[in-house]
Amino acid sequence: MLENILKALKAPATGTGTRKEVAAAALMVEAARLDRSFDPEERAIIVRLIGEHFKLDQADAAELVAVAEKTQRENYSDWIFIKTINEAFNAGEKQALLEMLWKVAYADGSLHKFEKHLIDHVAKELGVSQSDLKIAQKSAKG
Repeated sequence: MLENILKALKAPATGTGTRKEVAAAALMVEAARLDRSFDPEERAIIVRLIGEHFKLDQADAAELVAVAEKTQRENYSDWIFIKTINEAFNAGEKQALLEMLWKVAYADGSLHKFEKHLIDHVAKELGVSQSDLKIAQKSAKG
């Protein structure tokens, strides 16, 4: 199973997206699923955020999110996604990812404690300070 996840992160089956794009989308999918309600609105927000951030058209962003959903579903831990992001993202991209995670967490109108825990965990693992994490959260709330 781990080999399949690593393969997906190296070369998505669709040909759409890089390993860092798949890792970012997979973390967003994980955040959306944590409250056990992954609805079409949350998926649409992830597709929009991924498309905007990585400059993908709607179809490529949707395809990337589908790959991320499959990859995230096959994984029991987020460590491979965080490791990939740590290696591939600069500080600004990490900050932007945290803001996107907050937007996904708030997409359904409420923040579940598991969503907050995931975002706090990701920030810590990425070496993002609490003050920068709060800036990302405030920016996501708009």
